[in-house]
Amino acid sequence: MNFRHSRSTCLLGLYLLLFSLKLLIFIPGGLGLDEKFPEWFLLPFDFSWLLFAVFFIYTQQISIFSEQKTKYWLLYPGILSFMLQVYIYFQPYPAKVEIAQSYWYELVFTFAGILYSWIIGIWNLRLLEKHRIEVENTFSELENKLLTWIRIYLIYSIISSVFIHILYIISPDNYYFKIIFSILDLVAIYWVAIHGMKQQNVLSILGKRDSGTLINYKAGLMESMRSTRNDSQDLKELMEAIDSYMIKSEVFLNSELTIVDLADKLNIHPKRISASINTVSKQNFNTYINELRIKKAKRILNDTNTHNFSIEGIGQEVGFHSKSAFYAAFKKVTGTTPTKYKE
Repeated sequence: MNFRHSRSTCLLGLYLLLFSLKLLIFIPGGLGLDEKFPEWFLLPFDFSWLLFAVFFIYTQQISIFSEQKTKYWLLYPGILSFMLQVYIYFQPYPAKVEIAQSYWYELVFTFAGILYSWIIGIWNLRLLEKHRIEVENTFSELENKLLTWIRIYLIYSIISSVFIHILYIISPDNYYFKIIFSILDLVAIYWVAIHGMKQQNVLSILGKRDSGTLINYKAGLMESMRSTRNDSQDLKELMEAIDSYMIKSEVFLNSELTIVDLADKLNIHPKRISASINTVSKQNFNTYINELRIKKAKRILNDTNTHNFSIEGIGQEVGFHSKSAFYAAFKKVTGTTPTKYKE
């Protein structure tokens, strides 16, 4: 688990480094220093072919799909692009000027590169959506597991990239908008660094569980959900067994409960439990557990003996990590807040 965390941290560091270097290519041209300092002209730091590919691999490494085969082949176009830029950079200054003004240079390093990055960025968003679905079917507590900050950053990156290239086509010699977007990107780099350093590899959380059950769960993730096809009657009977166990044990009060824990207790494959909850209850695991917690919270709120309990205390009692998570789940289930319900 430590190795996986170190690997993802290195990928994040590489991404931030490449992103920072990419911003340097705008400075010489913006300040008119190209002719005075020809060694600054065409610095090989246009990482359009590489940035989103590195970030995609980083996302996979910290997601619930980190055990799947890493798509390192996404880096190959970026590596070739960098090697070509290095070759061009060491050409004489007049030759570099001629190359920079050529049609093929703009096609390869501007249009094709950015198109490739957009494709990878959209693919990354699809990966995050699959990750969200799998996480909601695995964990009862979603805080710091949905990778929402990555989704926000990717949407910003794609939208800002579209705008800056539209402005580039309209006014290719105007460097002011490039400087403005570079400043925004610096803020984005800082934001990504802060969130990335705090982000734990999602699948590593399951590593604290029974190793045999964890291996089975990982194997299930490798397969499509169609592998969980079961007879509807079997699923209904399994759902009844799950409901019965939940009511008797109140294991849902455990704030760190996962579907792996439940599978271990019932001696059933996690994917079978997930299929039962999804098919019979028409819910994901997280919603199912939260509804049980809210039912318990309502009983506590209706009990006159617990009238002096704080709302936050009740939330923690029924398995919520924070007051905000309790409020959000309570309102989703009941349509009102715990405070109003108590009143």
